[in-house]
Amino acid sequence: MSWEESLQDASFRGVRFDIVNTRDSASRDTAVYEYPYVDGGDVEDLGRKPRNLRVTALFWGDDYETRLQAFLAALDVRGSAEMIHPVFGSMLYMQCIEYQASHEAENVDYCVVEVVFIQARPGIALFGASDPMSQADIAFNQVQSALDGIQNAIDDLLSPLRTAKKWMKRAKSLATTALGMVTVLKGELTGFVSSTTDFVNYPAAFMNDLQNALSLTSLSSKSSVSSNPGSYAKSADVTGVAGIVMADWGRGRTALQDVAALPEQIVTGQTSASVTVPGGSSVDDITTLVTAVKVQVALQMVLDATDILSDQDLGDLLSPDDIEHIAGDTRTSLQTAITQIRDAFASDTQNVSSTATPAGITWLPVVDSLKTLAVIVQEQATAVMMQRPPLTTRVVSAETNLHLLAHLWYGDYTRATELLRLNPSLRNPNAIKTGDILNAYSR
Repeated sequence: MSWEESLQDASFRGVRFDIVNTRDSASRDTAVYEYPYVDGGDVEDLGRKPRNLRVTALFWGDDYETRLQAFLAALDVRGSAEMIHPVFGSMLYMQCIEYQASHEAENVDYCVVEVVFIQARPGIALFGASDPMSQADIAFNQVQSALDGIQNAIDDLLSPLRTAKKWMKRAKSLATTALGMVTVLKGELTGFVSSTTDFVNYPAAFMNDLQNALSLTSLSSKSSVSSNPGSYAKSADVTGVAGIVMADWGRGRTALQDVAALPEQIVTGQTSASVTVPGGSSVDDITTLVTAVKVQVALQMVLDATDILSDQDLGDLLSPDDIEHIAGDTRTSLQTAITQIRDAFASDTQNVSSTATPAGITWLPVVDSLKTLAVIVQEQATAVMMQRPPLTTRVVSAETNLHLLAHLWYGDYTRATELLRLNPSLRNPNAIKTGDILNAYSR
């Protein structure tokens, strides 16, 4: 099959563009060793340098400026991203290092953009390991950025509903469902106060109130163990404490998912609210509200996950399976939010040149932020597990108890709780037999 028959639509950070030509190049690093009175020399291959890609993109037509601005905005975003090459397909970690936009007087509504990319190779650790606490700080800042982005995107999506009479029914469905959500949450959450219930006209204010409600929802699901893990870190029942923490995580996840499902349940009558939704309202009428809620639920799960993973006391209590479980739940919620965003903005994206608002492109940075958060959570989980020494098995040489064994193996009797966590099937920590094989850290 020829490349002419299998060409793909070129895009960068999800922004599509037409390509006139591409120039792909690569070179290798070498070290040449030459010797006196010897012809030739030794050549050592040090590896391939970053792949270089030069692209000539073309924008034309009445709406060229809108598409051009979206493309330039994608190029200006910091960091690498996925590029879809028309011939080679997906190329990950492409970093824009230079671009030049050219207009000519003879070509009206026509622009040529020459872009230079290099392909990065992330994850090469040169010094030390990533710090879970620093990852939590990065995640918090990224959550705030994503929240601002989704507020702007939702505002653009709601803008036509405020003036066009043909959207009156949808506007009423959104308004009453949002008001119903507020009444339900006020009845369930102590301390929740809303500044506005007008989602259609003041989406940012409504979403800020919703974020406070989600924080209260998450907080109410935590026990004293999760709230103050340090006081339980030296508990003899380490496995039991870890179980409580994971149970709290499960309850919090369920509570957040219940909030995510609340708009659809209100409009379908599954959940009763004091506000009556207009007759004939459907889930399609409240897609914007559903999108806002699912995104915010995902962001709250990120905050909860990073809060746990950045706490050293909790990190020491949880098993690798527990840590991966938390990361997996969070990534699933983020993927659900991304899918919801794409569905909600699909129509505006397809008609970006004819819509009155930039809703067709403002959602793209939000999806990028959610993808970044998924990576951060996974990297943070990995960092927590990598902080521990390698796991091995050791044979008990004489009858002993767990505290004496910890002193014998590590010179630190307080690590008995660590051994207990690694060996949940141990029946009696005070009666360990000769020849017993226990899980233990190598150092």
